[in-house]
Amino acid sequence: MTIETGPETTRGLLQARIFVGAPSWQSIRYQGAVQPKLLRFEVTCETEARPLYLAAVISRDEKMAWQSFQDLLGRAVELAQGGMTGIFGLEVLSVDIQSGVRHFNAPEFSQLLINHSKGHTAEFKILIRYGQLFCLLHKRVPADWGKVELKTHVEIVDPGKTRAELFVKKILRESGQEPGAIYWIHDLSANPLWDLSKEEAGLQNAEDSARKIPEVYYVHASLKAAQRLVPA
Repeated sequence: MTIETGPETTRGLLQARIFVGAPSWQSIRYQGAVQPKLLRFEVTCETEARPLYLAAVISRDEKMAWQSFQDLLGRAVELAQGGMTGIFGLEVLSVDIQSGVRHFNAPEFSQLLINHSKGHTAEFKILIRYGQLFCLLHKRVPADWGKVELKTHVEIVDPGKTRAELFVKKILRESGQEPGAIYWIHDLSANPLWDLSKEEAGLQNAEDSARKIPEVYYVHASLKAAQRLVPA
């Protein structure tokens, strides 16, 4: 028996800071990675369901900060495995490393994983929240020991080589330019990757070349809410 695998599984992700200012979605359902660094969701608003593509990025100048956070996550997973039974996947859906590194406690997070892994003998999926870290824990098969495969989906971008216009074109292409899709770019960098005020014309061209797919949003800690890159 599989439990918690329907739309309710990832509804709690709507509490993530990256979705502040988002449309009034009733649910969000994770559907997997279409590319290693591009995640596909389905969001519902009233009776309408729309695809949502989420791309998390960080500046190449801050690569070490991201690697340090990955090391912390890896350490927590190693600690948790000793108290878990089964083969699991742990997929990071959203994270804020600017506050996360300062407040992340590996033993505490590992205990959270252990607690959520107990009580189920069959396959299951469950969303785990630790501050602004949102992960999907998936028990794949039973076992007498614990094994957790950790996956993250953050792309390291060189802002000097990849303008915002080019990045938007990239994710539109990777998604297949799906009709009605919403695109969410989450910038984990301490300083914004791009000065969007200088790139507006290029972004407009990117959307025009992508059959006028209009809804591309940019999220950064310096912004109070998601910013639409090219206003309708």
